[in-house]
This record gives sequence, C-alpha cells and structure tokens, in this order.
Amino acid sequence: MLARAFFLPLALTLATAAFAQPPAPNQKDAKGLKQGHWAKTWAESSQLRYEGQFKDDKPVGRFTYYSNKGKVESLVDHYPDGKASHAKHYHPNGKLMAEGRYVGQEKDSTWSFFDAEGHKRSMEQWSVGQKDGEQITYYADGKVAEKATWVKGVQQGPFEQFFDNGQPKARSTYQKGQPEGTMTYFFPSGKKEIEGKMVNGDRDGTWYYFNEDGTVQIQILYKTGTYVKDRKENGTFKEYYDQDKLKSEVTYKAGRKEGRFTEWNNDGAWVERPVKIGPDGMQKGDTERVLEGQTKKREGTYKNDLLEGELKEYDENGKLIRTVNYVAGEEVK
Repeated sequence: MLARAFFLPLALTLATAAFAQPPAPNQKDAKGLKQGHWAKTWAESSQLRYEGQFKDDKPVGRFTYYSNKGKVESLVDHYPDGKASHAKHYHPNGKLMAEGRYVGQEKDSTWSFFDAEGHKRSMEQWSVGQKDGEQITYYADGKVAEKATWVKGVQQGPFEQFFDNGQPKARSTYQKGQPEGTMTYFFPSGKKEIEGKMVNGDRDGTWYYFNEDGTVQIQILYKTGTYVKDRKENGTFKEYYDQDKLKSEVTYKAGRKEGRFTEWNNDGAWVERPVKIGPDGMQKGDTERVLEGQTKKREGTYKNDLLEGELKEYDENGKLIRTVNYVAGEEVK
C-alpha cells in the first residue's frame, strides 16, 4: 500500500515559530492579535519561509510556503472563518504532491496524492484527522491497485488488492483493524493461490495453497496463528537446514510421494563468487552467493508413496557406500 505522511504545519503554527524576522509589518493590535500581512524567513536566512494575511489572529486568504531554496512547497487557501482551509503541496520539481482540506491542522474530507511525475497514486477520505471512508491506491497508469475502507481511523470492511492487469491479487475483510474471515490470494491469471480463515487477525484452521493448474499444493493447519501440521498434496517440496542449506527435495502427487527424491548432508559452505557476464562469459560483474561442497546423503524413487527401484546412500564425503533395490517399498534381498 502506498502511504504518505505530510508534516507541513499550517499558518497558525508557523506564525508562532521562532524564525528570523524579515523587514515586514508583522503587526499585532492592542489586544495582541495578529493583523494584516505577515511573513517569516527560514532561520539564519533571508529566504522567505511563508507569507499570508491575518485578521484578528486568524489566517485568511492564501498562505504561500517556500522551501529553503525558494521553491513553492504549499499553497493554503483559508476559508473566511479561518477554521478550515484547502491545501496544495508540491514536489521539489513543482509537480502537485497532495491536495485536500484541513480543519485546523487535521486532514478532512477527500485527499488526493500524486507522484513526482504527476500520476495520481492514491485517494483517501478523512474526518478531522482520522481516515474515514474509502481509500484507493493506483498504479502509475491509473489502474486501481488497492481498495480499503476506514471508519474513524480504523480499517473496517472489504479489502482488495489488484495486479496491474486488473485481476484480483488479494481479498479479505477487516473488523476493528484486523483481518477477519476468509482471506484469499490469487495468481495473476485470476486463479486462487492461497485461501484460509482469519480469526482476530491470526490464521486459524486449514489453509490451502494451490498450484496454478488449480490442484492443491499443500494444506497447512494453524491454531490461533501457530503452525500445527501440514499435508503435502501436489508438487515438488524442498526442506532446508539452517543457513538455507537444502535438506531434501521430494515430489508429491495426490498426497503421496511420487518420483525422484534427493536428500543432502548438512555440510558445505556459502561463498561469494563473481558473476560472469557477456557473450563469452569472461567479464566479471557483481558477486553472487554460492553453496559449495554440499554432499548428497540419499537419492532414489518413490512410487505411490513407497520406495521403488534403486536407493543410493552416500557417506559424509559424498562417496557412494550402498545401493539397495526396492519393489513396492520392500527391500530386494
């Protein structure tokens, strides 16, 4: 999600800050209330920081804020009562960065945010400093990337994410700021990738992970966010030792081990090696992390969850020490 925070104080705050005073009226009346034109510079600089008009200590009309390099950072147009304003904030390149309404110094009503190239990247609804209503995030081309709903500063209701091709990426529902109920993730094709239940913000019950062909890859059982057990269904699964060293690689079909498998010893070491690039492979660019010296422990074949054919076993140096033949899980003597 794309989030932006703006810490651009309004005239009322800036008027009381200890900036250096330029040769401007900056007048107060007998009651100590600001009146007329006021301006402030950046500290220890002659560069203007902001300028605008006050009436009876309230900002009125347009206030202009500048960066320390003299570029316009914000234009804030105050409503006649001085309690609310409409603001535009700008990127250093002059492009609009954000636009919306303030009540005092709190965001209110609809706010829109833009990137430095001028593309609208998000729209948010606010109510006196709290998100309240729909929030939409966009890709640079204007397509919707994400939709969420907020109630008094708390995420509540449907939550959706989309791929840049318009297909759904994720879908869930929020209650009191936490996901609750069914949560679904999708492949870019639109087919389900992951689905399960959320309870009080935690995964709970059986979660299903799918292959792109629609078959179940693995089922994982959770209890209040904690992994309990899993059942491998379809696909190739890898297990690892510490330090990301491969421990085993096994293929499952319909919940049973099927086909070639390999197991490795917990040896070898990760080293940095230069990456060869170019058509002749002789040019060296960046380095890559490579595991060297890891040896095999066992390899063989499963058929319908049983060992079938040759099973080879190796010592810690990777030397073949034993070959055994199996038929339907039984060792052939």
